[in-house]
Amino acid sequence: MTHISDTHPSHILNYCPRCGTKNFTFDEEKSFTCPNCTFMFYINAATAVAAILVAPDGRIVLTRRKFEPRAGTFDLPGGFVDPMESAEDAVKREVLEELGIEVNEFRFLASYPNEYVFRGISYFTCDLAFICPVADLSALKPADDVSEAILIEPNEIDLETISFPSIVFLLHKYIKTLKNS
Repeated sequence: MTHISDTHPSHILNYCPRCGTKNFTFDEEKSFTCPNCTFMFYINAATAVAAILVAPDGRIVLTRRKFEPRAGTFDLPGGFVDPMESAEDAVKREVLEELGIEVNEFRFLASYPNEYVFRGISYFTCDLAFICPVADLSALKPADDVSEAILIEPNEIDLETISFPSIVFLLHKYIKTLKNS
């Protein structure tokens, strides 16, 4: 691991969750071990999804984050994949929760790692982006953790206003596919 941020779990987790022993030891890479009961805890990436909702005219939907982290910045609709949920089902659920839109068609675009800092601790994610053509966006209504939704031409996006480096990468990747088609 090249850089460990102040919010990395190695700075937060001090006690074994099984036996409570202090000195829960981090291996400087991706796991903790308890010297007392030998319990091991791995830091694995959580799966998250992002939907690039494409209107018939080619514009896409950006959402404004209502809550921290990165409240007020633009994002793609999406979120964490629930336990025992497929990424595709998560896309459908998240878009419906956040925008009231049903997604029936999607194509995988790319993935990118992300460090999602929430309430002082880092959660490492693997963000999966899906391109979702949507015939009708007239029912689009921001809800849940979205304060606003806008339709924008992909080449007009100000990447400085985008929430996370992973979303910037995924938008770059999407825009590149448009140029190559």
